[in-house]
Amino acid sequence: MPRTRKGVRRQSRRGDLTERLILLPLKLAERPHRRQELAALFQVSPKTISRHIDLLSSHYPITEDRDGREVVYGFRDGYKYTAPTFTPTELATLLLAQQSIAATGLTSFGTPFAGYGQSLLQKVRAALPQSLRAKLDALATIFGTAQVPAKDYAAHAETIDLLTTAAVERRRLRMRYHTLHSDKVSEREFDPYAVYFDPDGATLKVIGLDHQSKETRPFSVDHIRDVSQTGETFQRPEDFVLGEYLSEHCFNGIHGEAMTVRLRAYGVTARIFAERVFHPSQRIVEQAEKAEGREESTTIEMKVARGRGLVRFILSWAPDIEVLDPPELRLEVKRLHRKAGA
Repeated sequence: MPRTRKGVRRQSRRGDLTERLILLPLKLAERPHRRQELAALFQVSPKTISRHIDLLSSHYPITEDRDGREVVYGFRDGYKYTAPTFTPTELATLLLAQQSIAATGLTSFGTPFAGYGQSLLQKVRAALPQSLRAKLDALATIFGTAQVPAKDYAAHAETIDLLTTAAVERRRLRMRYHTLHSDKVSEREFDPYAVYFDPDGATLKVIGLDHQSKETRPFSVDHIRDVSQTGETFQRPEDFVLGEYLSEHCFNGIHGEAMTVRLRAYGVTARIFAERVFHPSQRIVEQAEKAEGREESTTIEMKVARGRGLVRFILSWAPDIEVLDPPELRLEVKRLHRKAGA
């Protein structure tokens, strides 16, 4: 990873490119900018800015006008950015949520967006009166969130930048990927659709078409050993929606084909299952009150991805849970209980 003279990590050249492609349209959304102004802002040549604008114009309605000999870029349709006006109550709410905003997810420590998350919170804090800031600082010590222990992705910044750029530009990749299950590194071609944060394990993942398995599937960013563009492009399926895909094909951090499962929980766990939703498809099919010789129970049904994620979920509630359907899942859980007992 490139470093400054003092040993502090800095972004790679590719990281700088990705950041420029993200920030350029945001700057133009604020107001029109001259090419020389943008070149000075990003510390690149005017020709580089022109190349970036040509690339971005295929995705954004960017205009190119002349002011004498200077080129001016802006947004079409007379769009003009107006900063929203927040009330102190809204700012306070945002500030109190800082642990979940800046400590987990795509703005967590080590990701390319961590600095933006921190600067956002600093600006919010500075906008409040001193007396209110002091009160909120005191509240922050007793009011927080159960943070997900995020990984440090600083060493993977260049990989994240390449993946996001390729997803935006629809460029096919060739990568060497380490699979934990087999403990082997394999080479495969891959069409990246989206980069997302998976709270199960606090992992950044990229999802897309894997040409080796011919399936759409996710890969953990920190398991990618090497990645480069093939020079080919691809078309992302028009009906692909990240949230919908993950809901149907990923459960508890693991990808798999969807299956309908029926689980029965007993005792205190039955009360938890009655009030907590583990999946959007979940529904209660039966509830039984406590009676003589019988514990209270709650039976739920949901359609989730099969695989280690589902089995791990079931085992985490043992011994207060029973698998009713499907039979093969019931046998697998029974086998694992016996193995653990041995």
